Amino acid sequence: MHPKVQQKFHSIIATTGVRPRRALEVGGVMGPNSLLHWPQHEGAERYSINLVPMKSVDGITSITGSGNDMSMFDDGMFDLVMSNATLEHDKHFWLSLREMHRVLAPGGLLIIGTPGYTKDPERDHGKSTHTYRVHYRFDYYRFSEQTFREVFFAGMRDVTVQPILQPPRIIGHGFKPEAGVKAVRQQAAVPARRVRRVLRRLRAQHR
Repeated sequence: MHPKVQQKFHSIIATTGVRPRRALEVGGVMGPNSLLHWPQHEGAERYSINLVPMKSVDGITSITGSGNDMSMFDDGMFDLVMSNATLEHDKHFWLSLREMHRVLAPGGLLIIGTPGYTKDPERDHGKSTHTYRVHYRFDYYRFSEQTFREVFFAGMRDVTVQPILQPPRIIGHGFKPEAGVKAVRQQAAVPARRVRRVLRRLRAQHR
């Protein structure tokens, strides 16, 4: 992960003041490149889901699975959901988007980053524009700022979308509308029995 991308994610969290009780990274990794590996997340229940099996470390629970189906998690379970450099590799990315919106609590923060394309008069040539190189065997999509606003964050509030670097990576964030002023706290305070149910599913997955 480019350091400026990681810095941007952290800056968004710092600026919004979100201190999650439960946080999820979709397409996450372990170690220093994990978006969950940050002091502001310490003390939170942290989960990372990836198709590649990884060991749980540093207080982060690793789950082997697809973002297309995160049925191991209850509706509104997380008050922070993040995903970076993942949706372009996801053949059915709209399913992962639906799941990210589902597991996010009302009032919760969603942050997404992907390679993309933007208008750049200094670098565009005629009708062509630069985008990030093909960088993995499964690399299906590039997204625009419009896609972020009208697809990724459709129906969300306080949406901000910003391209960084060249070729561009686009990073956007927004909040799931609340049902009420105390919605985040109410949704984040998932009863202990629901958390135990998730942990049982995870243990069964790794047997």
